[in-house]
Amino acid sequence: MTISVVIPAYNEEKYLPQTLASLKKLSRTPDEIIVVNASSTDATKDVALRSGTKVITVKKSTIGYSRQVGLKAAKSEVIVFTDADVNIPSDWLTRMETYIQKPGVVGVFGGFRVPDGPWWYKIYINILQPVLNMVYFSILRIPMATGQNMAFYKEKALSVGGFPEEFRIAEDIEIARRLMRIGKIIFRQDFYVWASGRRGHEGFGRLIQRIFKAFFYYFVFRKADKVGFPDVR
Repeated sequence: MTISVVIPAYNEEKYLPQTLASLKKLSRTPDEIIVVNASSTDATKDVALRSGTKVITVKKSTIGYSRQVGLKAAKSEVIVFTDADVNIPSDWLTRMETYIQKPGVVGVFGGFRVPDGPWWYKIYINILQPVLNMVYFSILRIPMATGQNMAFYKEKALSVGGFPEEFRIAEDIEIARRLMRIGKIIFRQDFYVWASGRRGHEGFGRLIQRIFKAFFYYFVFRKADKVGFPDVR
């Protein structure tokens, strides 16, 4: 089995080196690493190239568009996605490979934790969110997938249309829901990566309001092209 790791990035020169370094320390290394550079105005592209990583530069658009470009460009049988501000455990791909080879499985989705950020944000992400996600999945059959930690067979993903290119948020949830229509997905909140807590600095009220508006629009209208997260550095 071959595995490609795809990382969308926009102005991530500060965090990307850590992500790429953690990928090189994995017990099972990827066969290909791709950074989809959304026309960054900083040194993101140079950071990726210096590490020997393949870079695809695209216009600055939506996260759904960047992920879809990476999905189509990746050459491996299994495509794994993470983000540019993530520190990855050494057994990440080993576990991912084990899960995705189970009978009937078309995709694997894990969670994320944050080591820093405001106290309320750490409580929400590290404690409350994993519980809520398992409730959504177990009872409502809604996979609250996270783009930092997901994998699927390329052919299966493309057969359901891949990522919605117009989505500014929830593109990860949408592809998980699409894959559920054609096979089994594994959704584990005890299988996580470490992400930056910088999103919490937006503030509690503003962040919760943004999440509520975005997911209301998505779950009611099945669209996510109006509301998204702002760029954070």
